[in-house]
Amino acid sequence: EKFFLLLYVRKRCMQEKSSNRLLEKILAFMEACSIGTLCLLAALILLQISLRNLFSIAFGWMDELARWFQVIFVYLMVPILYRKGQLLAVDSFVVVLPPQISKLIEMIDKILLFGFSLIFLISGHVLMKTAGTVKTPALGLTNYVFFTPVFLGMGLLALTTLDSLLHWKRRESP
Repeated sequence: EKFFLLLYVRKRCMQEKSSNRLLEKILAFMEACSIGTLCLLAALILLQISLRNLFSIAFGWMDELARWFQVIFVYLMVPILYRKGQLLAVDSFVVVLPPQISKLIEMIDKILLFGFSLIFLISGHVLMKTAGTVKTPALGLTNYVFFTPVFLGMGLLALTTLDSLLHWKRRESP
């Protein structure tokens, strides 16, 4: 049965409890912010549809604000979903390997994800040096403001991954 699974979602729901309570509190706050942003996004979309269909009125700033809410929601939820083990995992090959090899691949996966997060943050910093003051067309937000949730989410993903990796190492020690 495992051989025919191409994709499946792992739901380990906080199996890797963090020893870092501050990180857990920050993630809980970010989850509340993300859910709030999702509610605002839904209300904004309903308002846009109503204005367009009932009054033939369209505002460019509403479209841009909706896009920004989507970005905020996605990037703030990534570290939370990673912590809960609810990100989409393509591991149909890994689950049939011996446990020792699977654990090695899991550790390599965590290291690569941490590295990706760091490279993302570094490249974003380089980009913001040149394009940070550029403003969005409708709202007039600078890229510094627009991309703050992106960098916050990726920074939290790096911290969450590092904490998970350090916790995993402690779990494996006798």
